[in-house]
Amino acid sequence: MSTRATSYSLLVVDDEPMALKLIERVFSAEADVDMRLTNSPARGLEIAERLDLDVVISDQRMPEMDGLTFLSRLRECRPRAHRILLTAHPELEVALHAINNGLVYRFVLKPWDLDDMRVSIRRALEAKRLADEHDKLAAQLSAQFDELVRAERLATLGRLSAGVGHELANAATPLLLNVDLVCDEVDRLRELLRTCVQAVGSDFQREALDQLATMTRRLQTRKSDEFNETVTSLRASGAQLQAVVQGLKRVARDAHEAQPCDVNQAVLSAVALLRHRFKSGIHLERDLSALPSVLCRASEISQVILNLLGNAADAVEGAPVRTVKVRTWEADGRVHLEVSDSGSGIDPVVRNRLFEPFVTTKGVSRGTGLGLSICKNIVESHGGSITVDSELGKGARFTVALPAAA
Repeated sequence: MSTRATSYSLLVVDDEPMALKLIERVFSAEADVDMRLTNSPARGLEIAERLDLDVVISDQRMPEMDGLTFLSRLRECRPRAHRILLTAHPELEVALHAINNGLVYRFVLKPWDLDDMRVSIRRALEAKRLADEHDKLAAQLSAQFDELVRAERLATLGRLSAGVGHELANAATPLLLNVDLVCDEVDRLRELLRTCVQAVGSDFQREALDQLATMTRRLQTRKSDEFNETVTSLRASGAQLQAVVQGLKRVARDAHEAQPCDVNQAVLSAVALLRHRFKSGIHLERDLSALPSVLCRASEISQVILNLLGNAADAVEGAPVRTVKVRTWEADGRVHLEVSDSGSGIDPVVRNRLFEPFVTTKGVSRGTGLGLSICKNIVESHGGSITVDSELGKGARFTVALPAAA
Protein backbone atom coordinates (compact mmCIF):
# COMPACT_ATOMS: atom_id res chain seq x y z
CA MET A 1 0.00 0.00 0.00
CA SER A 2 1.35 3.42 -0.92
CA THR A 3 2.55 5.66 1.90
CA ARG A 4 2.50 8.84 -0.19
CA ALA A 5 0.65 11.73 1.44
CA THR A 6 0.13 13.51 -1.89
CA SER A 7 -1.09 12.31 -5.27
CA TYR A 8 1.05 11.10 -8.14
CA SER A 9 2.16 13.77 -10.57
CA LEU A 10 1.70 12.90 -14.26
CA LEU A 11 2.78 15.03 -17.24
CA VAL A 12 1.57 14.26 -20.78
CA VAL A 13 3.11 15.97 -23.84
CA ASP A 14 1.50 15.41 -27.27
CA ASP A 15 0.92 17.80 -30.15
CA GLU A 16 -2.40 16.10 -31.02
CA PRO A 17 -5.32 17.52 -28.96
CA MET A 18 -7.35 14.34 -29.44
CA ALA A 19 -4.59 12.22 -27.87
CA LEU A 20 -4.45 14.54 -24.85
CA LYS A 21 -8.23 14.31 -24.41
CA LEU A 22 -8.11 10.50 -24.54
CA ILE A 23 -5.43 10.30 -21.86
CA GLU A 24 -7.32 12.84 -19.76
CA ARG A 25 -10.36 10.59 -20.04
CA VAL A 26 -8.30 7.61 -18.83
CA PHE A 27 -7.46 9.27 -15.51
CA SER A 28 -10.25 11.82 -15.08
CA ALA A 29 -11.81 9.67 -12.34
CA GLU A 30 -8.49 8.78 -10.64
CA ALA A 31 -8.31 10.78 -7.41
CA ASP A 32 -4.67 10.01 -6.70
CA VAL A 33 -3.30 11.30 -10.04
CA ASP A 34 -2.51 14.99 -10.54
CA MET A 35 -2.33 15.27 -14.34
CA ARG A 36 -0.80 18.08 -16.41
CA LEU A 37 -1.38 18.19 -20.20
CA THR A 38 0.43 20.23 -22.85
CA ASN A 39 0.96 20.10 -26.61
CA SER A 40 4.34 21.86 -26.36
CA PRO A 41 7.59 20.12 -25.32
CA ALA A 42 9.03 23.51 -24.34
CA ARG A 43 6.05 24.08 -22.05
CA GLY A 44 6.54 20.55 -20.72
CA LEU A 45 10.12 21.39 -19.73
CA GLU A 46 8.90 24.51 -17.92
CA ILE A 47 6.43 22.39 -15.97
CA ALA A 48 9.19 19.87 -15.14
CA GLU A 49 11.36 22.67 -13.74
CA ARG A 50 8.58 23.63 -11.30
CA LEU A 51 7.03 20.27 -10.37
CA ASP A 52 8.46 17.01 -9.02
CA LEU A 53 7.07 14.59 -11.60
CA ASP A 54 6.52 10.88 -11.12
CA VAL A 55 5.69 9.84 -14.70
CA VAL A 56 6.07 11.70 -18.01
CA ILE A 57 4.39 10.54 -21.24
CA SER A 58 5.59 11.98 -24.53
CA ASP A 59 4.72 11.42 -28.17
CA GLN A 60 7.74 10.73 -30.40
CA ARG A 61 6.71 12.74 -33.48
CA MET A 62 6.19 16.40 -32.60
CA PRO A 63 7.08 19.45 -34.74
CA GLU A 64 8.76 21.46 -31.95
CA MET A 65 11.14 18.63 -30.96
CA ASP A 66 10.87 14.86 -31.06
CA GLY A 67 9.96 12.85 -27.99
CA LEU A 68 13.40 11.38 -27.36
CA THR A 69 15.00 14.83 -27.43
CA PHE A 70 12.36 16.13 -25.04
CA LEU A 71 12.77 13.18 -22.64
CA SER A 72 16.54 13.48 -22.80
CA ARG A 73 16.36 17.14 -21.75
CA LEU A 74 13.74 16.36 -19.12
CA ARG A 75 16.00 13.70 -17.58
CA GLU A 76 18.52 16.40 -16.72
CA CYS A 77 16.12 18.18 -14.35
CA ARG A 78 13.93 15.19 -13.32
CA PRO A 79 16.21 12.12 -13.50
CA ARG A 80 13.95 10.07 -11.22
CA ALA A 81 10.74 10.55 -13.23
CA HIS A 82 9.66 7.42 -15.13
CA ARG A 83 9.40 8.21 -18.84
CA ILE A 84 6.97 6.62 -21.36
CA LEU A 85 7.29 7.14 -25.11
CA LEU A 86 4.32 6.97 -27.50
CA THR A 87 5.55 5.68 -30.85
CA ALA A 88 4.39 4.04 -34.06
CA HIS A 89 5.58 0.71 -35.50
CA PRO A 90 8.19 2.23 -37.86
CA GLU A 91 9.90 3.83 -34.84
CA LEU A 92 10.03 0.62 -32.82
CA GLU A 93 13.81 0.21 -33.18
CA VAL A 94 14.36 3.76 -31.94
CA ALA A 95 12.16 3.10 -28.89
CA LEU A 96 13.97 -0.14 -28.04
CA HIS A 97 17.31 1.64 -28.30
CA ALA A 98 16.03 4.34 -25.92
CA ILE A 99 14.95 1.70 -23.39
CA ASN A 100 18.29 -0.09 -23.56
CA ASN A 101 20.08 3.20 -22.88
CA GLY A 102 17.85 4.04 -19.92
CA LEU A 103 16.22 7.03 -21.55
CA VAL A 104 12.68 5.68 -21.26
CA TYR A 105 11.01 3.31 -18.82
CA ARG A 106 8.85 1.76 -21.55
CA PHE A 107 7.08 2.59 -24.80
CA VAL A 108 3.45 2.33 -25.93
CA LEU A 109 2.62 1.63 -29.57
CA LYS A 110 0.13 3.83 -31.40
CA PRO A 111 -2.76 3.56 -31.82
CA TRP A 112 -3.19 2.64 -28.20
CA ASP A 113 -6.17 1.25 -26.28
CA LEU A 114 -7.61 3.14 -23.30
CA ASP A 115 -7.44 0.15 -20.97
CA ASP A 116 -3.91 -0.72 -22.08
CA MET A 117 -2.85 2.86 -21.49
CA ARG A 118 -4.38 2.82 -18.01
CA VAL A 119 -2.47 -0.38 -17.15
CA SER A 120 0.79 0.96 -18.58
CA ILE A 121 0.60 4.19 -16.62
CA ARG A 122 -0.47 2.42 -13.43
CA ARG A 123 2.52 0.09 -13.73
CA ALA A 124 4.79 3.06 -14.24
CA LEU A 125 3.36 4.82 -11.19
CA GLU A 126 3.72 1.68 -9.08
CA ALA A 127 7.30 1.20 -10.29
CA LYS A 128 8.07 4.81 -9.35
CA ARG A 129 6.52 4.32 -5.92
CA LEU A 130 8.57 1.17 -5.32
CA ALA A 131 11.72 2.93 -6.51
CA ASP A 132 11.07 5.81 -4.10
CA GLU A 133 10.47 3.42 -1.20
CA HIS A 134 13.60 1.46 -2.11
CA ASP A 135 15.70 4.63 -2.10
CA LYS A 136 14.15 5.71 1.19
CA LEU A 137 14.91 2.35 2.80
CA ALA A 138 18.42 2.38 1.36
CA ALA A 139 19.01 5.84 2.84
CA GLN A 140 17.66 4.66 6.21
CA LEU A 141 19.87 1.56 6.15
CA SER A 142 22.88 3.68 5.24
CA ALA A 143 22.17 6.06 8.11
CA GLN A 144 21.64 3.16 10.52
CA PHE A 145 24.89 1.56 9.39
CA ASP A 146 26.72 4.85 9.97
CA GLU A 147 25.24 4.95 13.47
CA LEU A 148 26.31 1.35 14.03
CA VAL A 149 29.85 2.17 12.92
CA ARG A 150 29.95 5.13 15.30
CA ALA A 151 28.53 3.06 18.15
CA GLU A 152 31.09 0.30 17.58
CA ARG A 153 33.83 2.93 17.40
CA LEU A 154 32.75 4.32 20.78
CA ALA A 155 32.59 0.77 22.15
CA THR A 156 36.12 0.20 20.89
CA LEU A 157 37.28 3.36 22.64
CA GLY A 158 35.48 2.18 25.77
CA ARG A 159 37.28 -1.17 25.66
CA LEU A 160 40.56 0.66 25.15
CA SER A 161 39.98 3.22 27.90
CA ALA A 162 41.66 1.31 30.73
CA GLY A 163 44.71 0.49 28.64
CA VAL A 164 44.91 3.98 27.18
CA GLY A 165 44.70 5.47 30.67
CA HIS A 166 47.56 3.21 31.73
CA GLU A 167 49.62 4.32 28.70
CA LEU A 168 48.93 7.98 29.43
CA ALA A 169 49.97 7.52 33.06
CA ASN A 170 53.16 5.72 32.02
CA ALA A 171 54.05 8.58 29.70
CA ALA A 172 53.00 11.38 32.03
CA THR A 173 54.82 10.14 35.17
CA PRO A 174 58.40 10.42 33.85
CA LEU A 175 57.40 13.60 32.07
CA LEU A 176 56.39 15.25 35.34
CA LEU A 177 59.43 13.93 37.22
CA ASN A 178 61.86 15.08 34.57
CA VAL A 179 60.23 18.49 34.37
CA ASP A 180 61.35 19.07 37.98
CA LEU A 181 64.91 18.13 37.07
CA VAL A 182 64.85 20.49 34.11
CA CYS A 183 63.51 23.28 36.34
CA ASP A 184 66.45 22.74 38.77
CA GLU A 185 68.88 22.92 35.86
CA VAL A 186 67.25 26.10 34.57
CA ASP A 187 67.51 27.67 38.05
CA ARG A 188 71.26 26.96 38.12
CA LEU A 189 71.70 28.48 34.67
CA ARG A 190 69.77 31.55 35.78
CA GLU A 191 72.05 31.89 38.81
CA LEU A 192 75.09 31.59 36.53
CA LEU A 193 73.65 34.26 34.24
CA ARG A 194 73.09 36.62 37.17
CA THR A 195 76.69 36.09 38.29
CA CYS A 196 77.89 36.85 34.75
CA VAL A 197 75.83 40.06 34.70
CA GLN A 198 77.32 41.06 38.09
CA ALA A 199 80.83 40.41 36.81
CA VAL A 200 80.22 42.58 33.76
CA GLY A 201 78.62 45.28 35.92
CA SER A 202 81.64 45.36 38.26
CA ASP A 203 83.94 45.80 35.27
CA PHE A 204 85.31 42.30 35.99
CA GLN A 205 86.66 43.01 39.45
CA ARG A 206 88.56 40.22 41.14
CA GLU A 207 85.83 39.28 43.63
CA ALA A 208 83.16 39.01 40.93
CA LEU A 209 85.41 36.92 38.71
CA ASP A 210 86.23 34.55 41.59
CA GLN A 211 82.53 34.08 42.28
CA LEU A 212 81.88 33.39 38.57
CA ALA A 213 84.72 30.89 38.42
CA THR A 214 83.46 29.08 41.55
CA MET A 215 79.97 28.74 40.12
CA THR A 216 81.29 27.61 36.74
CA ARG A 217 83.42 24.86 38.36
CA ARG A 218 80.39 23.74 40.39
CA LEU A 219 78.33 23.34 37.24
CA GLN A 220 81.18 21.54 35.49
CA THR A 221 81.24 18.87 38.16
CA ARG A 222 77.73 17.83 37.13
CA LYS A 223 77.66 15.05 34.60
CA SER A 224 76.35 16.21 31.25
CA ASP A 225 75.03 12.72 30.61
CA GLU A 226 72.43 13.19 33.33
CA PHE A 227 70.95 16.20 31.58
CA ASN A 228 71.08 14.47 28.20
CA GLU A 229 69.26 11.47 29.67
CA THR A 230 66.64 13.77 31.13
CA VAL A 231 66.04 15.44 27.77
CA THR A 232 65.89 12.05 26.02
CA SER A 233 63.36 10.80 28.55
CA LEU A 234 61.24 13.91 28.06
CA ARG A 235 61.25 13.44 24.33
CA ALA A 236 60.34 9.75 24.61
CA SER A 237 57.46 10.52 26.98
CA GLY A 238 56.22 13.27 24.69
CA ALA A 239 56.38 10.99 21.67
CA GLN A 240 54.47 8.29 23.56
CA LEU A 241 51.78 10.77 24.55
CA GLN A 242 51.57 12.07 21.00
CA ALA A 243 51.21 8.54 19.60
CA VAL A 244 48.36 7.73 21.99
CA VAL A 245 46.57 11.02 21.31
CA GLN A 246 46.98 10.67 17.53
CA GLY A 247 45.64 7.13 17.75
CA LEU A 248 42.58 8.30 19.67
CA LYS A 249 41.99 11.15 17.21
CA ARG A 250 42.31 8.79 14.25
CA VAL A 251 39.72 6.39 15.68
CA ALA A 252 37.33 9.00 17.06
CA ARG A 253 37.35 11.31 14.02
CA ASP A 254 33.89 11.32 12.42
CA ALA A 255 34.94 12.01 8.83
CA HIS A 256 32.42 11.51 6.03
CA GLU A 257 34.71 12.27 3.10
CA ALA A 258 37.56 10.06 1.96
CA GLN A 259 41.08 11.47 2.19
CA PRO A 260 44.55 10.05 1.42
CA CYS A 261 45.63 7.84 4.31
CA ASP A 262 48.90 6.09 5.18
CA VAL A 263 47.91 2.57 6.26
CA ASN A 264 51.28 2.06 7.97
CA GLN A 265 50.66 5.14 10.12
CA ALA A 266 47.22 3.78 10.98
CA VAL A 267 48.86 0.52 12.08
CA LEU A 268 51.37 2.38 14.29
CA SER A 269 48.55 4.43 15.85
CA ALA A 270 46.58 1.26 16.57
CA VAL A 271 49.64 -0.40 18.11
CA ALA A 272 50.16 2.65 20.34
CA LEU A 273 46.57 2.35 21.60
CA LEU A 274 46.90 -1.42 22.12
CA ARG A 275 50.37 -1.30 23.67
CA HIS A 276 49.02 -2.56 26.99
CA ARG A 277 47.63 -5.68 25.26
CA PHE A 278 51.09 -6.62 24.02
CA LYS A 279 52.91 -6.25 27.34
CA SER A 280 51.55 -9.44 28.88
CA GLY A 281 53.79 -11.94 27.16
CA ILE A 282 52.40 -11.43 23.65
CA HIS A 283 55.06 -10.93 21.02
CA LEU A 284 54.07 -8.42 18.34
CA GLU A 285 55.91 -8.61 15.02
CA ARG A 286 55.68 -5.74 12.53
CA ASP A 287 56.63 -6.05 8.89
CA LEU A 288 55.59 -2.78 7.27
CA SER A 289 56.58 -2.11 3.68
CA ALA A 290 56.58 1.25 1.90
CA LEU A 291 53.03 1.86 0.67
CA PRO A 292 51.12 4.26 -1.56
CA SER A 293 48.30 6.18 0.06
CA VAL A 294 44.77 4.82 0.25
CA LEU A 295 41.79 7.11 -0.38
CA CYS A 296 39.57 6.34 2.60
CA ARG A 297 37.86 7.53 5.75
CA ALA A 298 40.86 7.10 8.02
CA SER A 299 38.87 6.67 11.24
CA GLU A 300 36.99 3.69 9.78
CA ILE A 301 40.14 1.97 8.49
CA SER A 302 41.76 2.52 11.91
CA GLN A 303 38.68 0.92 13.45
CA VAL A 304 39.22 -2.15 11.23
CA ILE A 305 42.90 -2.40 12.22
CA LEU A 306 42.10 -2.01 15.92
CA ASN A 307 39.48 -4.73 15.68
CA LEU A 308 41.78 -7.18 13.89
CA LEU A 309 44.72 -6.57 16.27
CA GLY A 310 42.46 -6.77 19.32
CA ASN A 311 40.94 -10.03 18.09
CA ALA A 312 44.42 -11.45 17.44
CA ALA A 313 45.51 -10.56 20.99
CA ASP A 314 42.39 -12.29 22.33
CA ALA A 315 43.07 -15.35 20.16
CA VAL A 316 46.56 -16.01 21.60
CA GLU A 317 45.55 -15.74 25.26
CA GLY A 318 46.40 -19.06 26.85
CA ALA A 319 48.26 -20.31 23.75
CA PRO A 320 51.70 -21.93 24.28
CA VAL A 321 53.19 -19.54 21.68
CA ARG A 322 51.71 -16.07 21.87
CA THR A 323 52.60 -14.22 18.68
CA VAL A 324 50.69 -11.63 16.68
CA LYS A 325 52.07 -10.42 13.36
CA VAL A 326 50.96 -7.44 11.29
CA ARG A 327 52.26 -7.10 7.76
CA THR A 328 51.66 -4.62 4.92
CA TRP A 329 52.60 -4.67 1.25
CA GLU A 330 51.49 -3.34 -2.12
CA ALA A 331 50.68 -5.48 -5.14
CA ASP A 332 48.68 -4.96 -8.34
CA GLY A 333 47.56 -1.48 -7.38
CA ARG A 334 46.16 -2.57 -4.02
CA VAL A 335 47.42 -2.03 -0.49
CA HIS A 336 47.34 -5.21 1.61
CA LEU A 337 47.19 -5.51 5.39
CA GLU A 338 47.56 -8.88 7.07
CA VAL A 339 47.04 -9.65 10.76
CA SER A 340 47.87 -13.20 11.85
CA ASP A 341 48.04 -14.96 15.21
CA SER A 342 49.38 -18.18 16.69
CA GLY A 343 46.12 -19.04 18.43
CA SER A 344 44.01 -22.17 18.24
CA GLY A 345 42.42 -21.29 14.90
CA ILE A 346 38.76 -21.04 13.91
CA ASP A 347 36.31 -23.89 13.55
CA PRO A 348 35.39 -24.28 9.83
CA VAL A 349 31.66 -24.09 10.66
CA VAL A 350 32.16 -20.71 12.32
CA ARG A 351 34.76 -19.53 9.82
CA ASN A 352 32.31 -19.72 6.91
CA ARG A 353 29.93 -17.36 8.75
CA LEU A 354 32.50 -15.24 10.55
CA PHE A 355 31.63 -11.96 8.82
CA GLU A 356 27.91 -12.31 9.46
CA PRO A 357 26.35 -10.14 12.21
CA PHE A 358 26.33 -11.61 15.73
CA VAL A 359 28.71 -14.48 14.85
CA THR A 360 31.62 -14.61 17.30
CA THR A 361 34.30 -16.99 18.50
CA LYS A 362 34.37 -15.31 21.91
CA GLY A 363 32.19 -15.87 24.92
CA VAL A 364 28.86 -14.12 25.29
CA SER A 365 30.28 -11.59 27.75
CA ARG A 366 33.31 -10.75 25.61
CA GLY A 367 31.88 -9.75 22.27
CA THR A 368 28.77 -8.74 20.36
CA GLY A 369 29.65 -10.48 17.12
CA LEU A 370 29.31 -7.21 15.21
CA GLY A 371 32.97 -6.22 14.94
CA LEU A 372 33.98 -8.31 11.93
CA SER A 373 30.65 -7.71 10.20
CA ILE A 374 31.20 -3.96 10.49
CA CYS A 375 34.81 -4.37 9.35
CA LYS A 376 33.64 -6.18 6.23
CA ASN A 377 31.11 -3.45 5.42
CA ILE A 378 33.70 -0.72 6.00
CA VAL A 379 36.30 -2.39 3.79
CA GLU A 380 33.83 -3.15 1.00
CA SER A 381 32.43 0.39 1.11
CA HIS A 382 36.00 1.51 0.26
CA GLY A 383 36.12 -0.83 -2.73
CA GLY A 384 38.25 -3.39 -0.89
CA SER A 385 37.96 -6.93 0.41
CA ILE A 386 38.62 -8.81 3.65
CA THR A 387 39.27 -12.55 3.89
CA VAL A 388 40.17 -15.06 6.59
CA ASP A 389 42.34 -18.15 6.36
CA SER A 390 42.48 -20.48 9.35
CA GLU A 391 43.01 -24.09 10.38
CA LEU A 392 42.31 -25.55 13.79
CA GLY A 393 45.51 -25.51 15.82
CA LYS A 394 47.32 -23.28 13.33
CA GLY A 395 46.03 -19.81 14.13
CA ALA A 396 44.20 -17.41 11.84
CA ARG A 397 45.18 -14.89 9.21
CA PHE A 398 43.00 -11.94 8.18
CA THR A 399 43.88 -10.07 4.98
CA VAL A 400 42.50 -6.69 3.96
CA ALA A 401 43.03 -5.36 0.44
CA LEU A 402 42.26 -1.74 -0.44
CA PRO A 403 42.69 0.08 -3.76
CA ALA A 404 45.71 2.36 -3.76
CA ALA A 405 45.07 6.02 -4.47
CA ALA A 406 45.84 7.05 -8.03
